[in-house]
Parts: sequence; C-alpha cells; structure tokens
Amino acid sequence: MARNRASRRQFLATVLGASAAGLSGCGSDGDATTTPGDAGTETPTDTPTDAPTAATPTDTAEPTDTPTATPTDTPEPTATATPDASSLASWPTVMRNDERWGHHSAAIGPHESVTVDWRTEFDQDAVNATPVLADGTLYIGAGGSGDDDGSFHALNPVTGETKWSKDTTAPVTSAAAVDRGFVYVGTTNGVFYALNTDDGSVFWEWDPGSTEDYTAPAVVDRGVYVGSTSSRFYKFDALDGGLEWDQNTYGAITAPPVYADGTVYATSADHELYAVSASGGLEWTTDLGASANGVAHRDRRLFVTSENNRITQVNVRGSTGWEVSRGDAFAATPAVTENRVFAGTRGGTLFAFDVSDGRELWRVTEPSGGVTAPPVVADGTVYVGARDGTVYAVTADTGDLEWSFATSNNIEEAAPILAGGRVYIGSQDGTLYALSE
Repeated sequence: MARNRASRRQFLATVLGASAAGLSGCGSDGDATTTPGDAGTETPTDTPTDAPTAATPTDTAEPTDTPTATPTDTPEPTATATPDASSLASWPTVMRNDERWGHHSAAIGPHESVTVDWRTEFDQDAVNATPVLADGTLYIGAGGSGDDDGSFHALNPVTGETKWSKDTTAPVTSAAAVDRGFVYVGTTNGVFYALNTDDGSVFWEWDPGSTEDYTAPAVVDRGVYVGSTSSRFYKFDALDGGLEWDQNTYGAITAPPVYADGTVYATSADHELYAVSASGGLEWTTDLGASANGVAHRDRRLFVTSENNRITQVNVRGSTGWEVSRGDAFAATPAVTENRVFAGTRGGTLFAFDVSDGRELWRVTEPSGGVTAPPVVADGTVYVGARDGTVYAVTADTGDLEWSFATSNNIEEAAPILAGGRVYIGSQDGTLYALSE
C-alpha cells in the first residue's frame, strides 16, 4: 500500500496551527449554539433601522428678512447587505456532525415554494455526493457510475462562484469532512485525500492500490475514520496520513461511520453493526438480520436502518431497545432530533417515528420514487431528495407538504444541507442546486 506523506515543513506548520486552534470535539460543528433543540427554533430577524425622514412640504411663503437655518445633509439610504458567507450555519460533515444527527437547530431553510437561486453544472454527469459547508465555503464532489473521472470543488455558498477545483481520476460520490484547515475526501478508485482548504492542494493522500469506494469520514482529534466497499474500516492520522488501524468486516461499508464518546460505529452489508474503540479494539457487534444501511447516534442511543425493512434502536452496549418494520427497506442513514427519527424507504415513503419507542407518528407518500438519500431537519422542517428527481420539504411535526422542487434526474444518495434560507442539493443531472424562496 502506498502513502504520500506531507513534507516535514507542512507537517510542523499544521501541528502548530492545530495547537493554536484547539482540538475538535465529538459532534462539534463550531456553531454558537451549545445545546441544539428540537425543530422549531426562533428565526433570527434583522434589527430595523430608522429610515431617513423626508421634510414635510409647506405652502410657499413670501420671502422675509428672517435668516434661514443652514441646511443639513440628508443621509442616503443604504442597501441591505447580503449575509456574509462566514455567518452561515455550519455543516462540516455529512448529516451535520460526527454523530450523524442530520438535525441543525440553528440552520434556516425555505418554507414556501422555491426557485433556483443559483446552480453549478460540473463536467461529470452526476452529483451523488452530499455537500458540506464550513467557514463560509461550500465543498462538493462530482461524478457517478457513468463517469470515467471526477472532480472536487470549493464554492462560495452565497453566489455559487468557484473558489478552486481539483480534478480526480475517479468520481467523488461521498461527502467530505472539514477540520482545522483541511478537507478529507475519498474517490471511487481507492484514493483518499487530505486537501488544504485554501487552494485544494494535496497535503497527503492514501492509495491502497486497489479499487474501493470510501464513505464520508468522521474526523475527531487526530483521527480520520472511514469505511469502504472493500469491507474495511480505517483510521488514518489526520496530520500525516499514517494508517493507525483497519478493522475487517465481511461486507461492504457504504454508510458514514459514527463517532461518539470514544467509540466508532459502522454498519456493514454482512448484517452487523460494529462498535470499535478509537484505539482499534472491537468492542461488540449486533446482528441486524440483513444488510445494515446506516446509523445515527443521539443521547447514547443508536438508530440503524437495514435492508429487511426495519429501523432498530440499539443502546451503546449493543442491546436492542426497539425495532419497527414496514413494507420496504430503509435505505439510508436516518435523521434524529431530540424526540423523533426520520427515515425513508426504497418504496418512496418518508416516516417519522417516536425516538423513545418507535411509534409511527406520520408518513409521507408523495414521492413516486424511492427515498434512498438521507433526510435532514432544520427550522421545523424535514428536507429530503427522492429518486423521482424531486426535493421535498415537509413539516417536522405533522408531515404536511410545504413545497417540492423537481430537478432533471434522480436524487439517489445526496442529502441536502440548509443555510441562510437556502437548500443545497446535488442531482444525477450533474448539477448542484441552491434553492430559496
């Protein structure tokens, strides 16, 4: 296996920078809010300013010798500034944090009918990756099964303008993760990169010499945790790319791993949910009865989807709390708020369950194609794409449809993110959309 390490100068500079910035914590995304609440946070409003007051016209009087006051300058009205990109809600990794909540209490999304604010089309035919947003920059990979190559891009989230782009020799189909000046992302031909966020230059890369596709990574302290379709679960050193350990499973890992309280959790096509310590020791496994398709963690409970039509709640010791079954397979990582779990099925239904006992609260059957991409929750609304090429927004409390928007092809794997009143989502039509009211 080949690994290209960073230069010593780069490495020392990075260590010093990391020491100054401090280490990132589990589930942290740099937001000002410290305790995310459930859906329905107050929406910030602009503080009104006093507008210039025009003088009231009066009847023209005959001139007199009375001296007149010296006129004063009337201030010109100023245009409202576009919100600075650096103030937008942060989604530095897929599903917002390393626990994969898919829930952001401070993000603001649209609730009425939407139009395209801006769109970016790439050279590749598909955008299957979920975008991430950190420090005022939007990062997105491009490419799909029909593409011979791929690309990775850093964009301005307000205007869609490209900051930098990097061509890759294979499609980029999974989300990246951003941490302390680096963006970590893999390709479908087995190359995993650490790129500088400033310009996209390669800091280090890992090439195992075999074709495998990586999940979105979890980056915690100096560990980069990532699964692959080669049935391997890796931990790399975030600062020099060294392989610290790899855990073998007996099936492909296609969903992003979860990191919580010193343990990493991953689902596998071998039917198992794996719990591995940060040092690489296997703690336990739980058999889900079918290919496990995604996992999220919140409040010491894991929520796992599987191909046998089930969503299962498992505690952090591996014991099952509850499970529910429906008529179709749950295909992706669920979104979890303080009191609800949201998950879609291959048959085209989005469900809401009670987080404590799995009781069904509502279902949405509008999609005419499978809901195989993860949903996300922000500002009291659930947002999700479907294989009918449509993005849906439904009220988190009731499941009522707020709006829908049709792209030109399927949305198969890409989850949306919300910030500044926009929805960002990729489609297999090769386009990244920014939608707003």
